[in-house]
Amino acid sequence: MPVFDQGYQTYAGPRRGLGRRWIPVWREEAAPYLRKRYFILLLIVAFLPWLFGGVGLSFLTSQAASLDWAKEIISKLPKMDEAWVAKLLTLGWSNFLLAIVCVWAGAGLVARDRKEQTLEVFLGRALGPVQYLFAKGAALGVYLLFFTFVPVVLLVAFHVGLTGDLSFLWLHSRTLWGTLLYTVLGPGALVVFTLALSSLSRSPRVVGLALIGVLFFGPPASGIIWAITKSPLAWTFGILVELKALGYHCLGVAPDPEISALHSTLYFVALILFSLGILYVRFSKRGVLR
Repeated sequence: MPVFDQGYQTYAGPRRGLGRRWIPVWREEAAPYLRKRYFILLLIVAFLPWLFGGVGLSFLTSQAASLDWAKEIISKLPKMDEAWVAKLLTLGWSNFLLAIVCVWAGAGLVARDRKEQTLEVFLGRALGPVQYLFAKGAALGVYLLFFTFVPVVLLVAFHVGLTGDLSFLWLHSRTLWGTLLYTVLGPGALVVFTLALSSLSRSPRVVGLALIGVLFFGPPASGIIWAITKSPLAWTFGILVELKALGYHCLGVAPDPEISALHSTLYFVALILFSLGILYVRFSKRGVLR
């Protein structure tokens, strides 16, 4: 017998609180990528610079320092401090993989729901636009953490545990709070920008191509403009270049190319505000559904 011929009963089960209704949306958006081997491989490859450049350096400087033949070699190695962490954090290879993940997991955040016409379901009475956008952004943000805050925390924990030097935690505390500030302001702005871009189209492929154009072709274009004008404002079109400069500033190291800390901060604050403005226009009065 069909279910509609059996009558209806009032649902008497528990109802998830409004503040936690975004969790199923986040889980359904983030979980499928954990079943993709190439995606997991990409995340593992992202840890290789930290494994060889961070863990390897800590091991050599702490365990081989007493060996006579190794003292001269160790004296030429960089120290485990904010400058070395900033170099690993903003490595070109790491930023390249971060951009790949952003395109792969971020292009369809909103566009896929618009294409499949499921956005109307999400934006019903059970879930508001803020909860929906937070869930979608968190799905991308949790993967970007593997390129920013997570490896730094693991590296600091390994270094302190291996050397037994607890003073490192306060002598070089900026490696943690500086990385956290960079993660929130830099990749956080990239997440909001990706959400805004994804809300402008019904095609994840179009959004992906737009992200590729901005992330990968922006820096060369900025380099050409900088070569002509020699102005730091030329790097405005290169988000990855601005990310590198922001990482250096957050960890207290002078960046290359020379971009001021004020410029980096205002750049990402403006990017966040611009993206939030797009999202407000698209989601106000359900304009994104049209």
